[in-house]
Amino acid sequence: MIKIVRKEGWELNPNDKIVNGIFKRLEATEGECPCKNDGATKEDRMCPCVSYLEKDKCCCNLYVKKDENIRGI
Repeated sequence: MIKIVRKEGWELNPNDKIVNGIFKRLEATEGECPCKNDGATKEDRMCPCVSYLEKDKCCCNLYVKKDENIRGI
């Protein structure tokens, strides 16, 4: 199980298909981020990854900025 981290200005992607796909991939990788994350250690690559936590960038789109409209994706 991954932990959902609520950061100010971000929300869980409202597109259920994307979220469910990411969760399935996380199960297959035992929680490691499904995108090509450049985290130095396995801990850095665990979801939520260091890219999201420290660099404010979510490459897999599990989290989206609140002002971005991705509902149509």
